[in-house]
Amino acid sequence: MAGKPGRRERPLDPQGGPLARFALGLRELRERAGLTYIEMADVAHFTASTLSQAAAGHRLPTRQVLLAYVRACGEDPGPWIECWEQVRRDVGSPETERRAAPVVRSDFGLEEATSFVGREGELAAGSDLIERCRLVTLAGVGGVGKTRLAKRLVRHVAGRFEGGHYCVELADLNGNDDVAAAVAAAVGVQTPAEQDHLAELARALHGRGVLLLLDNCEHLLEASARAIRTLLALLPDLRVLTTSRQPLDIGEEHVLPVEPLELPALDDGRPIEVGRTVGAHAASSAVALFADRAGAASPGFRVTEANQRTVTQVCRKLDGLPLALEIAARRLRTLTLDELLERLDHRFRLLGPGGRDRTAHPRHQALRTLFDWSYELCTDDERAAWQQLSLCSGGVRLTDAEQLCGQVPADSAQDFADAADIDAFETLAGLVDKSLLTRVEVGGHTRFHMLETVRAYGQERLRENDRAQCAQRRHRAWYLGLAAQAGAAYGSPDQADWLRRLRSEHANLRQIVTAPAPDGEPAETVLRASLGFWLHCLTSGNVGEGAHWMRKIIALHPVPPTPQTALTWHRAVWVAGFLLLIHGDHDSANEMISQGERPLVDRPVPSGVADVATYEAERAELAAAFLQLRGLAALVIQDTGRSAEYSLSSLATGRGSTMMLTQPQCIAQLALCAVIQGDRARAVSLLEQALAISEERGDTWHRCYLLWLLAVTRGEAGQSQEALGLIRRALQHTWQIDEHMGEATLSETLAWLLASCGNARSAAVVLGAVDSVWQPSGVPRHFGFAHMAVHRERGVEQARQALGETEYARAYREGQHLGLRITLEKVFKDIEQLTEQKVTASGESSGGRPWDCRQPDRAPTAAVLRTGEW
Repeated sequence: MAGKPGRRERPLDPQGGPLARFALGLRELRERAGLTYIEMADVAHFTASTLSQAAAGHRLPTRQVLLAYVRACGEDPGPWIECWEQVRRDVGSPETERRAAPVVRSDFGLEEATSFVGREGELAAGSDLIERCRLVTLAGVGGVGKTRLAKRLVRHVAGRFEGGHYCVELADLNGNDDVAAAVAAAVGVQTPAEQDHLAELARALHGRGVLLLLDNCEHLLEASARAIRTLLALLPDLRVLTTSRQPLDIGEEHVLPVEPLELPALDDGRPIEVGRTVGAHAASSAVALFADRAGAASPGFRVTEANQRTVTQVCRKLDGLPLALEIAARRLRTLTLDELLERLDHRFRLLGPGGRDRTAHPRHQALRTLFDWSYELCTDDERAAWQQLSLCSGGVRLTDAEQLCGQVPADSAQDFADAADIDAFETLAGLVDKSLLTRVEVGGHTRFHMLETVRAYGQERLRENDRAQCAQRRHRAWYLGLAAQAGAAYGSPDQADWLRRLRSEHANLRQIVTAPAPDGEPAETVLRASLGFWLHCLTSGNVGEGAHWMRKIIALHPVPPTPQTALTWHRAVWVAGFLLLIHGDHDSANEMISQGERPLVDRPVPSGVADVATYEAERAELAAAFLQLRGLAALVIQDTGRSAEYSLSSLATGRGSTMMLTQPQCIAQLALCAVIQGDRARAVSLLEQALAISEERGDTWHRCYLLWLLAVTRGEAGQSQEALGLIRRALQHTWQIDEHMGEATLSETLAWLLASCGNARSAAVVLGAVDSVWQPSGVPRHFGFAHMAVHRERGVEQARQALGETEYARAYREGQHLGLRITLEKVFKDIEQLTEQKVTASGESSGGRPWDCRQPDRAPTAAVLRTGEW
């Protein structure tokens, strides 16, 4: 058959009945499209085997497989669904039949660093339950492997859900946190602070077949149950999978118990042959897991006939709990197998004399005993470090852990000067060896993660002694200090490094800001740290959460705590106004701006200020910053007159906050006013000025948008090649700071430029990839700047006209499948190859072309932009 490699399909008799005729129709459809099943699988999110079985004639394919098959062939699925319904009535429904396993996609949050062992029965049962039921809960004791099983199950069934799947991690939320807000954040829906998250979620997910995984619900049972019940009522196509130590106990729930791994028999009666290796297939899943992890921890370890009985005893002593087995296996770095078994026999008493909780569930007692044993194996320094690091949410960087766990002067619990020393490093290394910390590499830096149960145990131990308040103060002081340092560096060449730095610490900052401050913490600590929130929350896509943080902070401190902290308070109010404005809450933003702006001018210099001139200069900078923010607020609603008035007033002060990027932002606002008014020459001149300032300061974030606006003006002037070069440079800067929403904004302009240059197919691919970012985000395109969104519509129209609906849809789906980052890399690689071919044909040099991705920091200077010299 055309385009079909390998074994030929089994011939079908058209007279064999409606099922055979339907399958023959599907085969003819594929032949007309000229596609192989492998090519179809690339865009259909089902395996080639699943698609080929749809046309095999053995059984009627499921509705989801049929839709994927027909759409992959570029046809309207409507008539096929009608035919499918008729055949289903004639031959029976396929919906009760078990579907073929979909292709596994490596989606964010589902990655697996180690092998998955056992659980075949739970995977089959879970797959069947998700097919039949709308809410499935994996319930079991802590450490039994619920999360790992849930993520493997999501990977297994992902192909059934055309609307995608989302993982919502609830472990870091406390009792006061909003489950609905966490779900919205995971899905990418950003809502005003007072708005109903569930209603916005329902609007974003309406009509989409989506699988939602809520992980670790046990400490938020009521909140989880309320959110899930509401979402299931609002979204008939939604499926929810949860993990919890106990069921949610709501009517829609179907519980799948997750038991410990299968245990081996104590004695199989076979003769022992020293040195003989026992295959994994012959062992229980508990033994297989232990053997796998032990082999990784202690190279050369094997389960043999000689040690099989001892391994069996270890697995049975640990109740087959995966977490316990993994910790025990790693102890083989320092213990023999017999020594390990001996220690388990000594330590596995339930809670120990006088320490056990007689009212606790027996399995909780067993799990507690496991960590009591791990705790007793630690040195005093390791125990203190375990307790301190248990406060870290989302992991901890090695250098931060050294500071947090280093020696501290007795008279200053928050003095981090020279805190880290060789003892802290060795202590951390000991925790890694004991499997209490997991090491990962992030951006070239070592980062440690604690398992959830390990953290909980450390926090419980911390509460038992008198170090709890000291540890909490150290944790808060360190991370709030990082945020303050980041805010001070936003107008410097260190900006990109600090944005990446805070990105990794978002969970720690969330935990700190949403928790009550301990007694004795100066109010200025969190106010000063808030200056680091505005750009971090914007570039990380957490604008809504940042707005919520700042509402809370300013509500706690509606006026400056002291006259000496007045300017710090005003900066925090500016941050609150900025985040509320970008989040779309314009009324609250204007109220916040007025709250911070009104008392600023008349505020007297506080007593005790040694350098009055510096104080007055900082106050003038803040006044200019509030004027700039008012100009931005006017610009968002396209009031160019008032925006220009405020921006010019800000510039007229002759001052501007470097940390808040006041001066270049005002110039950029004036430029955008000129763009909207059609004055391209003035817009280019202003943008070049702002770009020169940003380049001089090393401001990566602002250059992204300045280059974008320049690209727009060049594109509107018909200078598409120059505009493409500017977009490429702007994208390089977004990649430096991992700015996802900026990347999407620039990519829509890129699609318009590609279509204008005649590269309609690449434009369609980019548009598909961009929509996969925008559609679930709930963020207005181009942050509400309607004038800038028209370019996308032009790009869509041009691409559709050039390609036709069928080819446009095919290219669009390709972009959705690839994702934005891969799509952009592919598009620019294609452009570079085309450029090379043209250069080779013409005999010209290719040096210095604007597509050179090996020079991400080679942004054009203002002088180069004026002359057009690329």
